[in-house]
Amino acid sequence: MTRLSFQLQEAEADYRAAASHMDDVQIVEEAADAIITDDASTLPDRLPALLLGGISANTFPAFPWRFSPQVQSIRASLDDGQLGTPGLLRLHHWHQGAITMHEQIAAVDLALWLFDATPDATHCAASAGSRLIHLGFPGGGMAMIDFSNSLPEGDGYHSLSLIGSCGAAYADDHRDRNLIFTGGSADAELPNFKNAYIQPMLADFLETVRAGKSSETASNDYLKAQQIVQKTSDTSSI
Repeated sequence: MTRLSFQLQEAEADYRAAASHMDDVQIVEEAADAIITDDASTLPDRLPALLLGGISANTFPAFPWRFSPQVQSIRASLDDGQLGTPGLLRLHHWHQGAITMHEQIAAVDLALWLFDATPDATHCAASAGSRLIHLGFPGGGMAMIDFSNSLPEGDGYHSLSLIGSCGAAYADDHRDRNLIFTGGSADAELPNFKNAYIQPMLADFLETVRAGKSSETASNDYLKAQQIVQKTSDTSSI
């Protein structure tokens, strides 16, 4: 199979490392088949581009949260029919510092992607340091997305649980820690999955480029999540 060439314009070291594990991808400095960037203003015309952290005309918006190992495992179970029809999704995303608009869009997109549906009801409750987004889907399914920036400095907390009509799955930082014994009290450390989404995201983009797909579907997914976040926003700030 012909190798495709990618040009990197952002986070080069991390993306270069991920691409090195892909036999059908090579990184080049020019004359690329596609570009990975976070700056749409630098893109040449008519060249497929994966745009990180935003959306622009004729680009493919990146969806990093879809490609984390935990989410990929849950999505595979869902696609295999092991969980049945999604009923309740709970997503907690807590850390120190402001919750960005992009994080909110990523979380809402994840809910829409797992339910494979557009919500027919949206609600939001906010207070100092927190925001709760509630999505209701046709047929009675719902998603509860909880953001908080009130944690002290240190580890954040992220969890996802999905209850379906015949099964359930979860990914929770409380349970996914590794016990470390070095004398004295044991420590519980999180595995470092920070950049684990990059390689599967690049593989998905590779197949998209090879298939000659339009960016319209991906752009519509991003815009749908963005519109929901904007709709549920209020004057309070997190």
